[in-house]
Formats: sequence, C-alpha cells, structure tokens
Amino acid sequence: MMMEHVSPFLDGMRTRNPDALSEHLAEHVVLESPIFTEPFIGKEAALGVLKVLLSAIDEFEAMEIIAGENRAAIMLRIRAGGVEVTGADDLTIDRDGRIAKMSIQWRPLEKIVAIQQRLAPLIGAPKLGLVEI
Repeated sequence: MMMEHVSPFLDGMRTRNPDALSEHLAEHVVLESPIFTEPFIGKEAALGVLKVLLSAIDEFEAMEIIAGENRAAIMLRIRAGGVEVTGADDLTIDRDGRIAKMSIQWRPLEKIVAIQQRLAPLIGAPKLGLVEI
C-alpha cells in the first residue's frame, strides 16, 4: 500500500495542524461523517470540516493502522473536553497515494452526539440530540 500520504496526514491530525492536511487529500475526496448526514465532497469541503474538527477537539490519536492494497483502516481515539470517542477511519487511497475517500465510524452514540453538538454551530448545521423512548 502507498502510505506516503496517509502517515503524514495522520501526523497533521495528531498535532492538530490543518495546514499539514491539504497535500495528502485527492482533489475530489469524499468525507463521510458520523455526525452529518450529507458527505463533504471535494478537497475544500473536506478540509473545512477537518479544520473545524481540529479546532474543537483536544486530542486525536491514531492507535493502529491496518493497511491493504488501496485502503487503510485507522483505529483512533478523539477527546473533546470531557468526551472521548473511539472508532475507525476507513480510507480509500487513489493511484497517487492520496486519500480519495474517508468514511468515519465512531462510538458510543451518546458521545458522538455530544461532539456533534460542539461542532454543529461551527459548521452551520443544526445540533442533534438523543431522545429516550
């Protein structure tokens, strides 16, 4: 697998340095988020949401990378205030080794909602909430 762009992208996430992310994303990257219903399409849109995420979190840790030929699963942990989520980023890599698709999976649900409530106003999206039934 070509990891030449994945590893430095993750370093930029870990150091919360959004300026270090752009060169590692394909122009037409698709970012599927667990906290917004519509995907972010294109480098500019994906960078916009990643910048907001990095400004709102306290820590990003890539705990393990599972790499295939043109895909990688990044096992991760994110902390924002007193909220911590774990999960995986499913990355698809293009022929140039750049990230062409990011499908983000987090857990647990109540903490995902807490992070969404923190990010939504920064992106201009409505806050979501859980309702017990």
